[in-house]
Amino acid sequence: MTPLFNKIKDLLRILYVSYSMPRVISSDGREKVLISYLKSPFYLQNRPIKHANVIESRSIFKVFRELGYSVDIVDWRCKRNIEFSKYDVIFGFGTPFIESFNKDYEIQRICYMPGCSPNFSNTNEATRINLIHKQKGVLLRPRREVYWPWMHAVINSDLVIVGGNDHTVSTYTDFTSNVESIPIPAVPLRKEICHQESVNKGLIWFGGAGAVHKGLDLVLEAVVGLDNDVKLDICGPIEGELDFFDLYKDYFNHQDITFNGMIDPNSDRMKEIIKKNSFVILPSCSEGMPSSVSTCMQFGLIPIVTKECGIDIKSSFGIEIDSLDVAGVKNAIKKALSLDNHSIKGMKKKSIEHSRIVNSKNNYETRLLEILKIFGLN
Repeated sequence: MTPLFNKIKDLLRILYVSYSMPRVISSDGREKVLISYLKSPFYLQNRPIKHANVIESRSIFKVFRELGYSVDIVDWRCKRNIEFSKYDVIFGFGTPFIESFNKDYEIQRICYMPGCSPNFSNTNEATRINLIHKQKGVLLRPRREVYWPWMHAVINSDLVIVGGNDHTVSTYTDFTSNVESIPIPAVPLRKEICHQESVNKGLIWFGGAGAVHKGLDLVLEAVVGLDNDVKLDICGPIEGELDFFDLYKDYFNHQDITFNGMIDPNSDRMKEIIKKNSFVILPSCSEGMPSSVSTCMQFGLIPIVTKECGIDIKSSFGIEIDSLDVAGVKNAIKKALSLDNHSIKGMKKKSIEHSRIVNSKNNYETRLLEILKIFGLN
């Protein structure tokens, strides 16, 4: 595809998400809910699922239908004026959700946040960027900064549902007492690539945008600084973070480090990468049970993560990074490399079992239905 074609495609996407009106998905319910999240999963039903938010979107719709609601869907970035008065409930986040506070509508607001509180996330990313600035003299751009009105939505909503665990919830409790957690589902994998038997002691960093936020700098420095020749595969859409690439270009050129870009979890390329590795590492400063990690756990990879990832790590299937710095990441990697093949095989099996139960679509829907019923939507 040419650069001009990509620019036109991006422009059309921006126009679509910004100005398309809410889509009526069902209209036969007793009451009406507006879901401010993603519309695309309801237009492109047959496309392969590459991100957990597609599963979340469809499951949220399914649960509200089960509760007897008519459902309209609007993209969270939509800037069109919406007639909120015709809704009994608005669920989600983003521009439409925030706009619903501009008038005193008789509407129940359920704020859905897929991670730690905006205050916590923004502060932690700024702290990490500031530390790099002090160490290297380069000020990198924040890539995961959350728009400040989202905290207004958190504080003033009737209920807040957050993706993650008790740690994720703890980042909200200074602002609201009505907060519940829900486990984020993993991307479903093709059976033929789901379970890999390899015990190679390589690492995968698998994440979305925001290399510093998700600790890639720490992983690069830890891997290069180890005496062991540990291999690292980097998978994620971070090509546009040119300031980061320029600062860490020597690390990307290291013989033990391979940059793969964005990888479809169900692709043959991902299958080949998985065969070379036994661990997935994500020393993120703020998450909400990242689906990149839970998806890798379905492959049998052993997670090496910080508590800020919002995953309840147990020693039977994972390793927790004790501190958000190079030393903490190094120590966690050393612990992983010290495991014998028998231990690795056992932890890989437990990792699969944990992800299939906790991060299943069914578990997500069951928990969401439970929360909404307790809240009073039945």
